Amino acid sequence: MISNLLIFAFLILFTSSIRAQLIYGLYEQGIPFRENNFLGNRPILREYDFIVIGAGPGGCVVANRLSENQNWSVLVLEAGQDESIYTEIPGAQSLLETSSIYSWGYSTEPTKNGCLGFKNKRCSWPTGKGMGGSSIINALFYTRGRKDHYDTLAALGNEGWAYNDVLPYFLKSENNSIPEYQNSPFHSQKGYFHVERASYRSPIVDMFIEAGGELGLKKNVDYTIDPEYGISRIQATTINGRRLSASKAFIHTAKDRQNLHIAIFSQVTKILIDPKTKKAIGVEFIKKGKIRTVYSRKEVILSAGPINSPQLLMLSGIGPKEHLKHHGISVIQDLPVGQHLEDHYGLIGLEFIVNQTGPVLTQQSIADPFLYDEWLKYGRGPLTVPRGRDGLAFIRSPSGKEIELVLAPITDKPNIFFISTLLLQPDARGSVQLKSNNSMHPPVMYYGYYDNNNDLEDNIYALKYAVKMVEETQAFKNVAAKLNPVPYSKCEHFRFRSDEYWGCLSKHFTNTFHHHCATCRMGSVVNDRLQVFGIQGLRVVDSSILPHIPSAHLYAPSIMVGEKGADMIRSYWSK
Repeated sequence: MISNLLIFAFLILFTSSIRAQLIYGLYEQGIPFRENNFLGNRPILREYDFIVIGAGPGGCVVANRLSENQNWSVLVLEAGQDESIYTEIPGAQSLLETSSIYSWGYSTEPTKNGCLGFKNKRCSWPTGKGMGGSSIINALFYTRGRKDHYDTLAALGNEGWAYNDVLPYFLKSENNSIPEYQNSPFHSQKGYFHVERASYRSPIVDMFIEAGGELGLKKNVDYTIDPEYGISRIQATTINGRRLSASKAFIHTAKDRQNLHIAIFSQVTKILIDPKTKKAIGVEFIKKGKIRTVYSRKEVILSAGPINSPQLLMLSGIGPKEHLKHHGISVIQDLPVGQHLEDHYGLIGLEFIVNQTGPVLTQQSIADPFLYDEWLKYGRGPLTVPRGRDGLAFIRSPSGKEIELVLAPITDKPNIFFISTLLLQPDARGSVQLKSNNSMHPPVMYYGYYDNNNDLEDNIYALKYAVKMVEETQAFKNVAAKLNPVPYSKCEHFRFRSDEYWGCLSKHFTNTFHHHCATCRMGSVVNDRLQVFGIQGLRVVDSSILPHIPSAHLYAPSIMVGEKGADMIRSYWSK
């Protein structure tokens, strides 16, 4: 749950009691719109043409695009609630990740080489729960990845997924207002999905970019075209300094459509599949404590995300045969669901000290009346910077793997900034499995952090590069920037700054960037039209279908998957 301290801070610091009561009321209610078609709280119908499970990025896009056809009825089932004022503040992202209101609160199983500095050696895996899915708690980076990664998807036999095939879908959704990209053929200003830069610009960001230039990186690149060896400020999925979730972009803009129904607080427990015909015929879900059923005339579209989508498939009898039998689930289709999980990971952040002060992001500062008013009224100030992060650099390790460095110029201390590492092509793999056949039990997640030396060596290289960028360039000299000289206590038996020390630090402060994918892969679980092998009337439309992780934060690729998936569904049923 969002910390009571945050609510207390708002109530104490805000001089206007009316404003305080309003914010507290929004927190308590959390439902700015009514259910179903936004025009009235009508009951859920018995049958729809399409049932969309999950209101994450893929599901919101699909629901919007399919409901454009007035002859089709669309129902979206979402386990969580709607957004509130908290989810709109980009700077509050770290608080949202730990919220039981907006996150499922998942964590990995204990690992031997990663997450050692966390409770029970488990890494937290925040997964969005609510209208917008993980787009209501993510870091709002707009990146797409490299061209050749998509070409590889097509080379694996997935027709229509090469870069030239998917680029039109990136452009279809995008509304980019960054001035220098207005005439670029690689950007669009026509879609629902708004992209901008944070209005607040820390001087540390400019130093970061200059330092990268000194080390040979291309400054101020448009990394959506070619991220390699580039450095730039972040392109953010915000609008006027406010978070733009997938729900805000694609559901709220369709609020007047009578044929689009939204059911929140509706947790799907099973996809109903006729075992004889192997056709998906509907969905079972729990709402207000009661088990309910709704049927589909055309398709069930699973967009519950790379953790919950495989869980629901397995609960419904689609998955690894032996695993399902172990949990007493009748096997309808034997498929490698939940296997080959991929994610980006690295170090939470190296701490650097400077001799100047700047704004801070804490519970108290987020509640500061001046900063809050500056954000709320004008869309300005440090609260517009997603979790205080506003710089990206792309490098390669000696092994040839891509690595991203993420700058956080605004932190919880006035004279500190962080640089995080992110392995864009990790060798680590994981899986999503069932804990039991009880749909209320969370799934079990494994990930092999640093189980191979390649990932560890790559991350050590990235950490040393970050230190070199700060301490050995002219760009940071004026602020006397340096690595915090206090070693981490659990690693102080290694020589400070040695490779062994960096390796120990990596294993203790392992950080997932929540870019999970590949648990319902094209080619093994779904075909290139996203239809589940062996099952009629069932598709998966979210990041779980990606066979391999692209070198990108997955918000924009997930939107692209939603656009392309919706187009394929429309084409199929319009014949």
